[in-house]
Amino acid sequence: MNYKVYTETNCIITGAASGIGLELVKQISPSNPNLLLVDIAGEKLRELKQEFPNVTGILACDLSQKSGNEQILEWVKSNWTHVDFCFANAGKAEYGPSENQNWKDMDRLFQLNVHSPIQIGFMIRELFPEKSFRLIITASAMAYWHIPGYSFYAATKSALLQWARTIWSEKTGDWVTLAFPIATATNFFDTAGNNIPKAYPRQTSAWVAKTILSGTAKRKKKIFPSHLFLSMLILTRFFRFLKKIYGIFEYQKYKKWLEKQTNP
Repeated sequence: MNYKVYTETNCIITGAASGIGLELVKQISPSNPNLLLVDIAGEKLRELKQEFPNVTGILACDLSQKSGNEQILEWVKSNWTHVDFCFANAGKAEYGPSENQNWKDMDRLFQLNVHSPIQIGFMIRELFPEKSFRLIITASAMAYWHIPGYSFYAATKSALLQWARTIWSEKTGDWVTLAFPIATATNFFDTAGNNIPKAYPRQTSAWVAKTILSGTAKRKKKIFPSHLFLSMLILTRFFRFLKKIYGIFEYQKYKKWLEKQTNP
């Protein structure tokens, strides 16, 4: 699909080599933007460059390290005079009992999921203070809705939501968009743990990317790819038992997963 709003713009996409990020690349490319694709998987990026030869640049870096954003900024300084859109999509999930989580990994998770997208937004604004710029962060439905097993991951996504709500309330955050996909049919959550249960319902990454691009073009502050989830958020304000029922359903899956880990 061709989105005129992205024509001849400079766009950064992090987590570009797989999942939602890869779909963003596929769907935005026909609009002929200048793209900088960022991912930790260098080989996949090179394959992506072969598939989309018109891509302006690729950059392999680890955004769970503070130096990752500095690499992006150095590339931008050397190649562009401004950035129109940054799709901060890179992220990682962790699944398991909260008491078993590794606290060193928690630091890296917060750097990747929270600090990195916020930091890159402010760095770009500081670098090009007179230019129009929009930061689009892939958050998660778990910012609103907890699921057993995802304590640290949900904490990172909730942190993003509260940060955004605060700067929106300060009337200084009109340049920030948050997207809240539900579970997506990719291998993203497969990397979160060993044979973890799948949350329900699920959407395709193609649909999520489409709603992110169209919502961003309309300068929406919040994007909900799932109309069902948005409806449930509204309904559970009045019928709280619905959320409790869903929680019981997910807890049973979590409990069975724990039993399998203990007795493989």
